[in-house]
Amino acid sequence: MLFSLNCFFFFFFFFFFFSIYFYEFNIVVLYEWVLFDMNGFNLTLLLLFDWISLIFMSLVFLISGCVLFYSIGYMMGDKMFIRFFYFVFMFILSMIFFILIPDLISILIGWDGLGLISYCLVIYYQNSLSMISGLLTVLINRFGDVFLILSIGFFFNFGCWHFFLYNFFFDIDLNIFIYLILFTSFTSSAQFPFSFWLPCAMAAPTPVSSLVHSSTLVTSGIYLLIRFNIYLMNFNTYFLMYISLLTMFMSSLNALLENDLKKIIAFSTLSQLGFMFFVLSMGCLTLCFIHLLIHAIFKSLLFLCSGYFIHCFFGNQDIRFMGGLLFQCPYVSSCFFISLLCLCGFPFFSGFYSKDFILEFFYLFESSNLIFFFFLLSVFLTFMYSIRLIYYLFYCESFFFPLISFKYSLYMNLSMIFLYMFSLGFGSLLYWLFIDFIFFVDFSFKMLPLFIMFFSLFLCFNFLKNTFLLNSGYLVFFFSSMFYMNYFSSSFFLKRFFSFSMVCMNLIDNGWLEYFLTGGLISLLNWFSKNFSLFFLNSFYIYMVSFFIYIFFFLLFF
Repeated sequence: MLFSLNCFFFFFFFFFFFSIYFYEFNIVVLYEWVLFDMNGFNLTLLLLFDWISLIFMSLVFLISGCVLFYSIGYMMGDKMFIRFFYFVFMFILSMIFFILIPDLISILIGWDGLGLISYCLVIYYQNSLSMISGLLTVLINRFGDVFLILSIGFFFNFGCWHFFLYNFFFDIDLNIFIYLILFTSFTSSAQFPFSFWLPCAMAAPTPVSSLVHSSTLVTSGIYLLIRFNIYLMNFNTYFLMYISLLTMFMSSLNALLENDLKKIIAFSTLSQLGFMFFVLSMGCLTLCFIHLLIHAIFKSLLFLCSGYFIHCFFGNQDIRFMGGLLFQCPYVSSCFFISLLCLCGFPFFSGFYSKDFILEFFYLFESSNLIFFFFLLSVFLTFMYSIRLIYYLFYCESFFFPLISFKYSLYMNLSMIFLYMFSLGFGSLLYWLFIDFIFFVDFSFKMLPLFIMFFSLFLCFNFLKNTFLLNSGYLVFFFSSMFYMNYFSSSFFLKRFFSFSMVCMNLIDNGWLEYFLTGGLISLLNWFSKNFSLFFLNSFYIYMVSFFIYIFFFLLFF
């Protein structure tokens, strides 16, 4: 197992340096493997190697290696330890398969692999909550399969599913195909109105959540749109902008009102995914991809640190019972604090180099005042829930102190320190390697993120002391339930679905139809068999009855 983890880190360095080489010399390698050839029919497999696929694959190997190394300490003592590792390996293989192949059929195979194995990982802890969360996850991903299969049927008209070969040769209207790809990416990346499955997927073990929410399942929708970005050039992207802005605002509000530690980070992931879709709607592909890579690093570290806290608190995830962690585990608390600073875009951390650049690009982008207001409000709410999280975890008193057990694990600490170092310097490295353009804004716009940060710091501490908003239960329930999407997607739908199944069972399985098809039919056949057996086995009785019937009819008619 340790040998395979070392291979993961080797592949990270190998593909990372090759991605730099491919970017500098503008190299694209398209490898075609003929799987089957008969009578003019070719079944081929395409592998696309460019700087985007190579650096994304290297990052998947880095985070997967750290997560698997972390899992050795986190899952120690679990009875299904080996099965867990096999599931994670299959999950990583499906993601690599999804990254490298510019073919719709093969993308569908990788997409299905991600969805099905994520379902197996979400229901890893076998209880009712995991079952409902797994059902929501797999149903929404299967819903995305429908759009992907329809796009495959659209490409069937052209005789080939290698969409990469048609990038510059389409002269037809592709609006239907673009909408299909957009809705496919919405389901995987949990954009509105498919956002409700992402916090439910927190029922999985924390290392799986770190892998899923950083660089694999939820980022596959972003990566799909990056690959199909050539088709979005002549498309009205305001539809994508409105959807992403609504997702950012809704998820930031939910994170501000949530008390579950893992769900707060899940809503943070949802907000950042909306942020990336917003950048794609502005047409800046490189900035979106760079932010995707940087976000994957510090978000995986954020989940691993939260997993350590949950592990020490014996599975408790409520932040109101945590507190004083800065003095109990200063090393993990510092990692958690640095990852939150990267999330907020604090100057000269990794998140700053992509987030601040995106904000400056948005200032120069022509948009309405309403979009500008809600975008800055979503950024402001990001600062708010980050400061709230720091306040509850590090500065409040612990009400759960007698049950705390801060265990030292070498595997968990080594994996976190590796991601900790990358969270500090990876953003600057990517900025100098892959950003080849620059622009300037006014000093007031340049200082606007810092002003929002300090204003949210002042407001948040006053808000935490005077919780006037928490007294209005209706507003809290409305915003914390994702505009009632949680209720309609889980309780409302599942309750009525299982109630309908109960009615069907009473009418069919336990009703008259079941009686006539099984019990009544069997009783009728038993009666016939019993009487026919008596009739045919008693030969003397049959002969006598037949003789008298014959005599009766003879005398009657003759």
